[in-house]
Amino acid sequence: MLLSKYGLDAKPYNTKNSYITWEECTLRTWLNSEFLKKAFSAMERSAILTMNVDNSSGQGYSEWSTDGGNNTRDQVFLLSYAEANRYLGVTYDNGNNTKSRVAPTAYALAQGASASKSYKTEDDETAGWWWLRSPGYYGSYEAVVYRDGSLRGSIVDIGANVVRPVLWVNLESDIF
Repeated sequence: MLLSKYGLDAKPYNTKNSYITWEECTLRTWLNSEFLKKAFSAMERSAILTMNVDNSSGQGYSEWSTDGGNNTRDQVFLLSYAEANRYLGVTYDNGNNTKSRVAPTAYALAQGASASKSYKTEDDETAGWWWLRSPGYYGSYEAVVYRDGSLRGSIVDIGANVVRPVLWVNLESDIF
């Protein structure tokens, strides 16, 4: 499993402000089409595995009873809250979690990414908000990791949050 170290682009979770799940959102479509084709060569894409992505309620924050939608099959996706908690220690009440903070790339900043010099990553870079695939506390909100490293919710059509893609690769592929 590979998780981007940086927030690669600033994109809304969905271009329209409405109740939406990972299965239907425009960010998922973009990641598995335009992003995948532009970021990776055909040979590199052949090494990226298509994964069964769990979007069940167990992947979301237990205090938010919103529906995560159907499971999906994706080559590129975002971490769920449960995965962000497991791998990066993201919780609702830990605003001092530098491990989970992410710096937007120069490209993401040029695309409108929000970042705050008040919050720094472990590498002392300016931190921004990044999307998770889990739902937020309302249907038109999605979970995000706030620039302080804690879990929050954000309206789905906000374009200032950064995208931190996840993918699995086949290490037995010819490219390795």
